[in-house]
Amino acid sequence: MDIEQLSRSQVLLLGLLVSFVTSIATGIVTVSLMDQAPPVVAQTVNRVIERTVQQVVPNQSAAAVVTQEKTIVVKESELVSQAVTRVSPSIVRLYSNDSQNPVFLGLGIIVEASGTIAADSAGLGDAGDAVVDISGSSHVRAFVTSRDEKNGIAYLSPASTTIEGKTPAWTPISIATHSPMLGESIVTLSGKTIARVAEGIVTSIIPASPTLGAKVIDTDITETSIMAGSPLIDTNGSLVGISTGAGRQSSPSGFVTASVIMKPSEVPASTSDE
Repeated sequence: MDIEQLSRSQVLLLGLLVSFVTSIATGIVTVSLMDQAPPVVAQTVNRVIERTVQQVVPNQSAAAVVTQEKTIVVKESELVSQAVTRVSPSIVRLYSNDSQNPVFLGLGIIVEASGTIAADSAGLGDAGDAVVDISGSSHVRAFVTSRDEKNGIAYLSPASTTIEGKTPAWTPISIATHSPMLGESIVTLSGKTIARVAEGIVTSIIPASPTLGAKVIDTDITETSIMAGSPLIDTNGSLVGISTGAGRQSSPSGFVTASVIMKPSEVPASTSDE
């Protein structure tokens, strides 16, 4: 029979027949190749087929579970808020030991679970003790145990009970294990009665000098937002610096790096520049 004499419907049926035969032949060849292929190749093909079937027929009970990855965008303001919340329990306010007219001396940072506090030595002046305001709810007397005059840090050890007769709970701050980088976002806390937050970036790192034993982290935070003992934290909520008189001599917006904060047993009773 001449193919040119076939009708349109007969040509269509012939095309379907050829396609059907071709599909069968392709299937036979594929199965033969799969039997001869290494197991790794077979597993990869099977996974692709399973995912394809699941996408085409999502209601099949035998379909495998596909884990979907989503990109979550975290705003820097949220990181700052979380960091401040994390460090707030580790920040205290120091006042002179005067029940009639207490004078605000600056902020203190809890550095050990025993309650050891690091503060600005210049803020304390010659005082040998201070009253620690813990979150505005309780007060405890603390005594200066040692001073690092070169870096301007004083260490205080609190009494075992508060003035109200309770046992105080201490939350030590997390000290960063890395040095901040130029341009890194940082946050400082201040405020005599309520917490105040100021955000900025690291503008320079001033090297240690013969008169200053530690590096100073310079920032673009305004002087009015910094007070004696103000902590400098990163967006992870770790302490990277502390404001001391020695650091402010290098830069009004500078903070002595937190790496100089040591355990009381490591700090001499008094250090000098001699």
